[in-house]
This record gives sequence, structure tokens and C-alpha cells, in this order.
Amino acid sequence: MVAGGEMGPDDEGISFAHALATLKEQGSALLVVGSVPEEMFAQASATMLGAPDAEPPRRRLVVTPKSNRERGVRRLRETGPLSAEYARLITGGERARSAAAGRSLDEVSPRTHVVDGSVGDLGTTITDVIEEFELFAGELAPAEFRMAFDCLPTLLATYGRETAFRFVHAVVSQSRAAAGLVHVGLPRDVTAEVVRLFQPLFDATVELRIDGGSLDQRWHFRDRDLTSDWLPVDELS
Repeated sequence: MVAGGEMGPDDEGISFAHALATLKEQGSALLVVGSVPEEMFAQASATMLGAPDAEPPRRRLVVTPKSNRERGVRRLRETGPLSAEYARLITGGERARSAAAGRSLDEVSPRTHVVDGSVGDLGTTITDVIEEFELFAGELAPAEFRMAFDCLPTLLATYGRETAFRFVHAVVSQSRAAAGLVHVGLPRDVTAEVVRLFQPLFDATVELRIDGGSLDQRWHFRDRDLTSDWLPVDELS
């Protein structure tokens, strides 16, 4: 490590690039934090969902509150095909809306699953979508499945820390079992106590900041004495 805790070659020669590659080789989970606007979280999230020209295309799931539905749809449109075997949206709302979404053409809007019940219903819906992606793929390749989970602040406000912690633990475990990459947004400063509570569930914490109009990110790896420099978000897309 270099002075100040920033990234530098350690005794084993482990680099930041190698650490990122390792995350893509196995099921991994990222906690995305920072005191930045919601649209900045959505921008960072889009890079983590994968490049739109990736081959094979990523199978992407966005789980987001009803208020952020349009941002969720936009992320899926920007990051790959919208057909049901490659893109799904889970959000809150009325069941009648779910039926209407199901009739939408996949080329126009991703298949949307509307959950208006308990946190258990949300978990079941996530499980069902992952299983359907696995059926479409035959066998998911490492990092082929990508999930953006925007609902942690809602879970904390509605159910409290214990239930939110258990639920996020289950979501992370499901994604890892599918060799997927899941990222969970928590719009708090990296030093906040609630961030420290959730960090043990994740392989790395991605800290966001706005610097001179640029959205930057800094990665803190849990099991390695490794923290990256501040980098533009688009640099790692």
C-alpha cells in the first residue's frame, strides 16, 4: 500500500485490476455508497450492469422502488437487449399495472414484475427471476447475471435494520450462487455507522463522489489491504 492508504503494489503484487478480474470470475457483491444524488447512483449502476455490446449479453435485473421505476427502465435500455431472457425489472405498485407491463413489447419495455406485498414476496420474485434466467441460459457463465438492488433504504425505513440485513444477506447469497454480480445502493457517507453494519456482507465497497462535475468512484476491497485511487465512473464500464 502507498502512503495514505491508496492503491499500490503490495508484497504479493496484487493489483487493483487483478482484484476486479477476480470479482468477475466468481459470484461477487458490491455495496455502493456516497452522498450523491440518485441519478448519480443510477449512472454508476449502469456501468456495473455491463456494456450494451457485451457478448454474450448480460442477463440484467433491476430491483427498484416505484418512485425510481423510470430510472430502472432507462438503465436496462442502456445496457443491453430488453427481451425477457435478458432484462427484467422488479418494482412496487399496483397489480393491475403488472398485467399492463406484461403485455408490453419486449423491444419497447423490459418485462416488469410488480410486488405490492411483503418483503417475502419481493424475495420470492427475485428468486423466480434468477431461476428463469438460469433456464434461458442453460448454465449462467461467471458474471453473466447482473443485479442492481436499489431498495435497501426502503427496507431500512419500512422494516428496520435486522430485517433489512437478513434480506440483503439472502439476496447476495442468491446472486453469488448464480455466479452473478450484484450491487446494492446505500446513499450514505462511507463512514456512516449503517454502512459499516452492511459492509461485511460485500466483497467491496464502492464510494462515489462528485468532483468538478465528474462522477468518481473509489473501491475498498474487504478481504484485501487494497483501496483504489479516485477514478471516473465510466473508466471501469
